[in-house]
Amino acid sequence: MKVSPRNGTNDHRSDFPSRSRSLHAQRCRMHRARMLGGSSCMNAGIYNRGNHKDYDNWADLGNTGWSFDDLLPLFLRAENFLVHNITSSKHVIGTRDATYHRSGEQHGYFPVSHTYNSELLPAFIEAGRSLGFPYNPDHNGATQNGFGKVQVAAQGGVRHSTARAYLTPVRRRKNLHVVLNTPVSKIPSLPVIKEHGRFNELYHVPPSHQVVIDEKTMTAKGVEYLTEDGTTRFVSAGKEVIMSAGAFATPQILMLSGIGPEEELQKHGIRTVVNLPVGENMQSHAGPGGLYFSIEKEVGFFLPRLFTSEFLTRTIQFLARGDGPFTTASGFEGIAFVNTSYERDPDWPDIELFFGTLTIGTDEGLIYRRRLGLTEENKYFTSCHRLRLPPKAWKTYSGLLRKPGFEIFPYVMRPKSRGKVLLRSTNVLDRPKIFGNFFDHPDDVRRSIEAIRLVLKLGDQPSFKKLGAKFYSRPLPGCRHLKQFTDRYWECHMRHFTFLIWHDVGTCKMGPPSDRKAVVDPKLRVYGVQRLRVADASIMPVITTGHPMGTCIVIGEKASDIIKSHYDL
Repeated sequence: MKVSPRNGTNDHRSDFPSRSRSLHAQRCRMHRARMLGGSSCMNAGIYNRGNHKDYDNWADLGNTGWSFDDLLPLFLRAENFLVHNITSSKHVIGTRDATYHRSGEQHGYFPVSHTYNSELLPAFIEAGRSLGFPYNPDHNGATQNGFGKVQVAAQGGVRHSTARAYLTPVRRRKNLHVVLNTPVSKIPSLPVIKEHGRFNELYHVPPSHQVVIDEKTMTAKGVEYLTEDGTTRFVSAGKEVIMSAGAFATPQILMLSGIGPEEELQKHGIRTVVNLPVGENMQSHAGPGGLYFSIEKEVGFFLPRLFTSEFLTRTIQFLARGDGPFTTASGFEGIAFVNTSYERDPDWPDIELFFGTLTIGTDEGLIYRRRLGLTEENKYFTSCHRLRLPPKAWKTYSGLLRKPGFEIFPYVMRPKSRGKVLLRSTNVLDRPKIFGNFFDHPDDVRRSIEAIRLVLKLGDQPSFKKLGAKFYSRPLPGCRHLKQFTDRYWECHMRHFTFLIWHDVGTCKMGPPSDRKAVVDPKLRVYGVQRLRVADASIMPVITTGHPMGTCIVIGEKASDIIKSHYDL
């Protein structure tokens, strides 16, 4: 198999999408990882499979071969499960039992483990128990509901990206060719060097490339890319072209190649090759930010202590044992899956609670607030919605500076709001326009408000009160005209401070031929074009209940099986 993975640069770009119904250039900060391993190199490393019913729902939508029973063997094949204190439960597949995890001699490439936790994690789990929620030691096992510890993509305290897990072990194979630093489009004024036959099997498209299609036969012939010396090159695919550029770049590349909504392509003077709803159906997990609690005891991921008095001790702990707070998933230690009163299926939770042992003020705003997009004091707060925050909004959180605390962020797991990705221009180097449309559907707002109230109840439980927990209730400037803690207030709050975890999926939806919104079929083939497949987060018809990295890995495993079966490899 000839594979050229993603852009091999060790950097990432932050996309600042268009206004998305906002004023005064208020925009969500969107991230895409332009490096080997993609987003698995820069996310929190949380490993979730999602809920069993997520995949059964995919199958019910007409995607044969994508039920949980179909995918569980692929999850098992991919992972090396290193959480030894979890008793593996059983799952019935047909007439046989299968465990939910695999380790030892039969393990896969991708390590899954627990990381260090502070004394705040037991307080989080106990707070859930106080409100009647169960403790769940394994959210990737028989059931997803309950409070527990996060599982992460790490081994020995060191995170593992998909590049480290899958590419590093085979990096010396002769049939593996990695092309670095190649963000390209067709540039007619430059000389073209044709390399037909150099890659005579499968070609894996890095972000920012253009697919070349023979319009007479409607067959993908290869891709064009720009080398570091400015030369445009064409690589032919003897068998197929496989797109794995992510939920933003994949639709952008397809549209630039003439595959997309005809109306959108005409705006940019692009001839339509296939009229498909590329870029539609965007889904993500968005929730209210700013749900912070201060505590009296200096515990958790408290950076002022970790990088001063405890720095030497914690560094030795990390280097010698692969343990300690420097191994945490960006300070996130706990996770819970619960149901609101709006969800009728008790086994399919509609809310995730993400528990971090720090606040936005723990590091004095040096890193965390910039990652979220909160601007400098005298500029406007970065929002994702139409509402506007006055200057100096960052001062809202001045009371948290250099103080210990924790955060609990609630997310609606299967939002009904839908966004879209459009072209900014015909230049592939220009970032696409991204319209998240978060909280557009009133159902997402209702569920989020109920989840906020649950977060406040959790912080008021005895396990947290023992630590002196107190909700940081200072209102955001744009919401001070509303009565605090009412439904209207919380809706205002979440529209002003929308907290994203960049789980963007669905922009090249998978579906049967009867689905007018589908871009690829259940074999991941792009409708209307031969020898062209998509295998990344963009194909998800509905977002999964949890963090989608594990699902993306299994999409790759599934694509591998589909292709090998097709060519009898």
